[in-house]
Amino acid sequence: MTFLLKHKDIDVALLGLNDEGNIITVKEVFRHEHLPLSCVMEDGKISNKRIIQWWNERGIPTSRENFRSVMAEIGATGKNKLLMEGNGLSLTDHYWIKNEKDQKKWKDVNYYENDFDMAIGRLFFNRKKQDRNYDKNTPDISSDGNLRKRWNIEHNGKRILVKAGKNPYMQEPINEVIATLICNRLGITHVPYTLDWEGDEPVCKCPNMTDINIEFIEAIRIYYTKEPSYFENNKYKHYCICAQKLGVKNNTEMMDQMMILDYLILNHDRHFKNFGILRDSQTLNPICTAPIFDSGSSLYHEDGITSIKLPEKPKMRTECFDTLDNQLKLIKNWSWLDMQKLDGVAEECKELLLSVPTVEKERANKIADVMKERIRQIEESRYSLHKH
Repeated sequence: MTFLLKHKDIDVALLGLNDEGNIITVKEVFRHEHLPLSCVMEDGKISNKRIIQWWNERGIPTSRENFRSVMAEIGATGKNKLLMEGNGLSLTDHYWIKNEKDQKKWKDVNYYENDFDMAIGRLFFNRKKQDRNYDKNTPDISSDGNLRKRWNIEHNGKRILVKAGKNPYMQEPINEVIATLICNRLGITHVPYTLDWEGDEPVCKCPNMTDINIEFIEAIRIYYTKEPSYFENNKYKHYCICAQKLGVKNNTEMMDQMMILDYLILNHDRHFKNFGILRDSQTLNPICTAPIFDSGSSLYHEDGITSIKLPEKPKMRTECFDTLDNQLKLIKNWSWLDMQKLDGVAEECKELLLSVPTVEKERANKIADVMKERIRQIEESRYSLHKH
């Protein structure tokens, strides 16, 4: 089957897909500059491999909680086929695909202006079978991440993302609210999260940071616009060079703020897919760095009480650029950081944690104590690093 890859109403490429929704060939590229970022190499050559990789990473991760049961319920044989049936649309960027004979326009299909069915998204939260046919035209088949999540259309028309936590503590939603609290105090641009409940389960809700004109570009797409030097092996420096080359303004300011936040909340899940930039999808010009989002896998969210202490036990996963401690050494500017604005924040965080029944009092107390220590350590690091 032959499909057009579209960027809004721009014909970008002609793709050959098989019945399972996998790209088997890139037949022709019409507008290379509108390909997903990093699919054009430094020397100007188009990487079919990266186009295919981009598509394969676009659907729901198979590691998403309840993935298999949901796929079985809706009768989907694979995530790429599901993605193909939903025209590859998302609420993150403005790419989509359509059969080359289809006459539909962007205004007819995009999820910013058109309603979508929310039934598939709700299945991730409620496993009860429903006697119905599921509409595959939904952004819930193209959202990233392992945690259960779904898109809602609110009464005012706003698109709101709902995210759940994982057993046994269900702590991730409250961690997002804590990150919002800290960002508010420090003046860090962020996606605001609020706490809500689905029955007796805590969830967090946040507005969409993209709209009909602005799309999100992941840091990984920026990182590979230039081939990294394996001799230098400095991920931070390489990313900053790539962002600067694209014309991203105030990039290091955002990086400084992100690394401070991640240090405070012990976030070991900052990776190259949960930060990046916002750009104008028509002009392709970067608008700004993306606001901070997706900070829930932090504050010992999956660790037992005995593990809530400093120094931390070694983590199997690695942080974004380096260890949380070493990332402090990458910070260029400390002048924006007013530590007095964090007075009392640990106690506020404790109260938020205690609002979730799965978080015991001892756990909340220990996390608050760790946060107080982290604030002290930042103050200490700030002056020692400033001297050097």
